[in-house]
Amino acid sequence: MATITSARVAAAHEGSAELIVAILYSNGGISEIALDDLATEKLMQSCNATSLDGLNGHSWKKVQAALSASYNRYNK
Repeated sequence: MATITSARVAAAHEGSAELIVAILYSNGGISEIALDDLATEKLMQSCNATSLDGLNGHSWKKVQAALSASYNRYNK
């Protein structure tokens, strides 16, 4: 199963911040995924995380759900 291995804050477009989450796959591959503020909020809530370290070890499916929630806010 793919899991979150790290997270960091990075500068994004026009000075806003985004969360960069590293995902480790079972084959050893690693991907970094950028999350906007809403996706970050959803991910932190679903992981019950109070810090970025609290995201480590959680399933990538929580990242997927957070990204979907962020994207779907525009489809209302």
